[in-house]
Amino acid sequence: MATDQSKPNPVLAGFVPNKALGQNFLSSESIIEAILEQAQIEGKRVLEIGPGTGALTQGLVSRACFLAAVEKDGRLCELLRERFGESLTLVHADVLDADIPALMGSEPWHAVGNLPYYATTPIVLRLLSLLPDSMTLMVQKEATERFFAGAKDRVYGPVAVISGCCYAAKVVVNAPRGCFTPPPEVDSVVVRLLRNERSVSDGMAFLSFLKQAFSMRRKTLYNNLNKNTRVLSTLTALGCNADARAEALTPEQLLAIFESLV
Repeated sequence: MATDQSKPNPVLAGFVPNKALGQNFLSSESIIEAILEQAQIEGKRVLEIGPGTGALTQGLVSRACFLAAVEKDGRLCELLRERFGESLTLVHADVLDADIPALMGSEPWHAVGNLPYYATTPIVLRLLSLLPDSMTLMVQKEATERFFAGAKDRVYGPVAVISGCCYAAKVVVNAPRGCFTPPPEVDSVVVRLLRNERSVSDGMAFLSFLKQAFSMRRKTLYNNLNKNTRVLSTLTALGCNADARAEALTPEQLLAIFESLV
């Protein structure tokens, strides 16, 4: 796996990163190439989250048939417009507020991004609820556990459930803190999620269900879901205890309960 250190980025000359926005810009050429190779987005519709100075954007523009990017920092938007012009559909917004369905349309699309550490989980959940065909995401190393956690694990929750139901997930490359400018205080990992054939009727509704199911982890699923009797009957049909908690159920079992309620 590539682990080279960052190199000076001429685009950053005179630019002061905003710590509040978690701006640590990827500047390792080998990591950038690894992400582009693993993303497999040639000729596809792509959404980039947090393009920053455009280190990844440059390679995405040349590979994708359509590239949209959502950037929160207006200063970086000006830089990106000057650098990429009409080859990039740029939206100045917080990715948690942006109208991604309208931006990407009804055709299959793929997500790529170097996610800010302070908002990793909300952004990942937003993307998972939209069910893109694939996601290639740089995240804080500790956050990686949330994709692969199993029932009863400490960090098992909505991220692991939707990932487990709808995607095949794997770690594709490690990115030490020296691969960024300025270097963060933690190491990062790139996770690749590829959509499987499992159908989910409504990703956003499924996420809402899971947030409610895990809202009070010490309570039973039946209580967290407002004592809906269909929950009890589905638990019985699945061979589960009536007093089961969400954290004790597999992704497939939680999906079956969700489907029984819609």
